[in-house]
Amino acid sequence: MRTLGINEGDGMKLSNKIALITGAANGIGLALAKRFCREGASVVLADLRADELEHAVEEIKQGQPAVRCLGLTVDVADRASVETMMGKAVDAFGGIDILVSNAGVWKNLTKGPFWEISTAEWRNTFSVNTEGAFNCAASAAPHLIARKSGRIIFIGSAAIGEALAHITQYTASKSAVTGLMRCVAKELGKHGITVNMINPGQIDTGAFTREQLEARAQSKFINRVGAPQDLEGIVSLLASDEGGFITAQQVYVDGGGVLN
Repeated sequence: MRTLGINEGDGMKLSNKIALITGAANGIGLALAKRFCREGASVVLADLRADELEHAVEEIKQGQPAVRCLGLTVDVADRASVETMMGKAVDAFGGIDILVSNAGVWKNLTKGPFWEISTAEWRNTFSVNTEGAFNCAASAAPHLIARKSGRIIFIGSAAIGEALAHITQYTASKSAVTGLMRCVAKELGKHGITVNMINPGQIDTGAFTREQLEARAQSKFINRVGAPQDLEGIVSLLASDEGGFITAQQVYVDGGGVLN
């Protein structure tokens, strides 16, 4: 489906592509949605937060009036909710080419010794971060297979490479997505579908104070705070035809922090 009214000679590598991004009401998801729109994709922004989602769609349309974008509410931990959202997206735009599974919980998690994490919080973290990624991929797969091509990109976390203390539930839930990514990549490769995972470091999305971010930046190879826009280039590459022979890979976007 072609985005109308935009100069296709201006880096429009996602023209005719239909993308669905979860957790797109703000932060990394919203930054990726804006980038995809600029590159010519029709974009579905999906999120649990209806009010923020509406504002995100309005923000995109104000900046790029000719884009085709749609906001849909979803609870990624609920398979039925994901299936309903996916059906509405396909009905609206005629299919799906790219899934970016970005929705997750982090900010309000208990930060402390793993033995103090409640069973309820452990299960909820996995239901959103791990099961949510599975639900979205499983719901998207039949539509991608029908088109005999496609891209699935999971947004993980650099925490899985650092074994950070006091966020065990988060690190474990994102680590599990690594196995999911590899298995899904193997199963879908024969259909021309690539599956990869991006692991951001601490990114300035409001989950950390500026002081925390600045302190962490000093231990990175690149001594600055990461921004959502730092993920745009690699995700755009993996979503495009240029990324068609890259699959089952993890890319750390963390300024070198994972090696310290």
